[in-house]
Amino acid sequence: MSTGTSSRATTASSSSTRASPVHWPQLLSGLADRGYGLDDVAALVLTHGHADHVGFAERLRETTSVPVFVHEADVGLAQGTEDVSVGDALVNLWRPAVLALLFELGRNGGLSIPPVEEVQTFADGDVLDLPGSPEMIHVPGHSAGSCALFLPDRDVLLCGDALATLDLTTGRERGPQIMSLFNADGARARASLDRLAGLGEVTLLPGHGRPWRGEMDEAVRLARRQ
Repeated sequence: MSTGTSSRATTASSSSTRASPVHWPQLLSGLADRGYGLDDVAALVLTHGHADHVGFAERLRETTSVPVFVHEADVGLAQGTEDVSVGDALVNLWRPAVLALLFELGRNGGLSIPPVEEVQTFADGDVLDLPGSPEMIHVPGHSAGSCALFLPDRDVLLCGDALATLDLTTGRERGPQIMSLFNADGARARASLDRLAGLGEVTLLPGHGRPWRGEMDEAVRLARRQ
């Protein structure tokens, strides 16, 4: 996902199954469609360290030597030294949409993602010196280091899996929601919504589902109705 300026591009990994190693050609074509190439990529910023979001990060790092950023609490996940909490997902394996998601992950190599050998870390409130000047907002719950990237000049919020617009248990698109069955700490994920309220009207880019445009106060209200 390009958040670039006219000179360089920051790739923010916010999409899920489309960031697996087999989707490397889609990265190249996506950059080309916007007039960029790999030489224009300034960095890759992970919203969190789950494998389906880490995707081809290590290949990009090896190919271009760009830094890969992740919150300090998710370093172990990104580097494959920490096990992933699956929340309540296992009890929902019978649901067709969940099985379809796991099938797609497996088919695309999403269950065997190469760990990132070298990462740089950030903390809550950091503004990265990268195109778009993303402000990092720590929203733990889905994982300990889950973060959202806020681009105030563009009114864009890349929220990773802190919010979704696709219900993974049914496969249906709907408004902003918490990924209840896939959070490491559900109570913490709900509490983290307070960190996203008050950001004003944004284009919300979730890790699962289509973009949503509206006031973040409304997005938080909708998510809390679950």
